Amino acid sequence: MTEAAHTASRPGLHPGRLLRLLRARRLTSFASFMRPLLPYLAGVVAFSWGMIFVAWILLPQARTVELVIPDGTAARIALGEVVDTLPTNLLLRRGDTLLLINRDIQPHRIGSVWVDPDMSTRTIVTKEFQNAGSIICSFHPGGSIGVSPQSRPGLASTIIPTLFLIFPLSLVTVGTLTITRRLNTA
Repeated sequence: MTEAAHTASRPGLHPGRLLRLLRARRLTSFASFMRPLLPYLAGVVAFSWGMIFVAWILLPQARTVELVIPDGTAARIALGEVVDTLPTNLLLRRGDTLLLINRDIQPHRIGSVWVDPDMSTRTIVTKEFQNAGSIICSFHPGGSIGVSPQSRPGLASTIIPTLFLIFPLSLVTVGTLTITRRLNTA
């Protein structure tokens, strides 16, 4: 029985038929099967990394970090209590905007910035502010809040998302190429 007659009598793809097709096309190893696909897969890798790189470039350099001082903070501080809703440490990047919102009935301070009751104020985080380690504040019992410098993620941080994109895009590319080749040979 010829290959064409065998294919016509048994439609569908089963392992024996796939092996015969691979041998007929001299594709007996995975490497020889993948060799023509390598330029496409390299394109998939480049495309994936390019998309992630653009997203990395578009990451905002500066953010707005909101710090809300709840009502009753001054009274709790006077009693020596810790206000659980306030962070003990701020992660700040240079250029960030610190938005301080005071919902208490007393004015509060962070560094040299004062905010009146039921008001808010914005301040830009400078290098000195960011690298201070801790700054004076009126809403913690110890009288200060920790400041940790945070830098923008490095370019190496684009590698893992790229690896997550490569597999599904490679499957789509290989599937599309396989279907296209079969349609062209039919």
